[in-house]
Amino acid sequence: CHVQHLSAHTPRWSSSGHIWSLHGGLVLRIGIVGVGSIGSLFAGCLASTSCDLLLYGRGLHAAHLTVEGLTISGIKESTISAQRWEILLEEQALPESVESSCDVVLMTGKTTAFEQHLDVAKHLLRNDGVICSLANGLGHEERLVQTFGAHRILAATTTHGAYRPEPGHVCWAGVGQVTIGPFMHHHTEQSAEGLIQFLNEAGLQPQWEVDGRVLLWNKMLLNIAINPIAGLLGKENGALLEPMLFESAVSVMLEGAMIARAEGVRLANDDILIEQLRTVLEATRGNRCSMLQDIRSGRETEINALNGEICRRGEMVGLQTPLNHALASIIEHLR
Repeated sequence: CHVQHLSAHTPRWSSSGHIWSLHGGLVLRIGIVGVGSIGSLFAGCLASTSCDLLLYGRGLHAAHLTVEGLTISGIKESTISAQRWEILLEEQALPESVESSCDVVLMTGKTTAFEQHLDVAKHLLRNDGVICSLANGLGHEERLVQTFGAHRILAATTTHGAYRPEPGHVCWAGVGQVTIGPFMHHHTEQSAEGLIQFLNEAGLQPQWEVDGRVLLWNKMLLNIAINPIAGLLGKENGALLEPMLFESAVSVMLEGAMIARAEGVRLANDDILIEQLRTVLEATRGNRCSMLQDIRSGRETEINALNGEICRRGEMVGLQTPLNHALASIIEHLR
């Protein structure tokens, strides 16, 4: 790509769909919609780079980010000033000043807020910008394609572990990675090099996956295995490393893998999937998964988009999913 010095309102994408090289004083504006645990962690880490940050959140946590900034503890210890970003509060109307202002939008909110956050993303994203969802579950990317067009969508997941002990404070409980790949469009690693470079500078360990469907299913399998069991136990992820619990988590995961393969997704073999599960549990052993946080707070969980989605897809391909059905039913009846 040809390197340019850009003003705040100059498009950052080349005509071929590549993000401009991040040199020569370029500032990329990244919008993070849904600054919960993961969104706050990403914001805090990206604050150490030269990108311009626009955050969208709600409640006391967003108020703390607006006035007092963010404290990160755990893997990384730091305090970020509220001056480092611009905050949009859910409780207020979106200002015209931020319309079409973001080169990249990361949707990091809960599945239950996806449609609301999609409306926010429509307001923020430039006509030539790119968007991806880090929400749990499947089907979000198809919805983004319907809204923005396939050429503006990347598949993305993360295995970093984070939770919020209190408003304005996020604990980075486990180091994972961010994985990015194409979805229904022939994006390449080079076309996303700018975003990948910023994520790398932020210490978020980005990786490129050439098959976006594999990428999304790999994260889905981890979520259906970890979240409901840890949530029901009321324990951190590391508890699932106990042999009998790990065996249960593996059984749930492989039941989901059976559905993915029936849909034609080219997953790795079972031994590799099992090792990936063990690796994530080791890396996030101190993390309280999002479903556990939701159960403790009395909030609606994402079980319908996780194990419930496995059951629905199983019905579509004519396969039974008794383990995922049992977990989905139990979690659903906790409310």
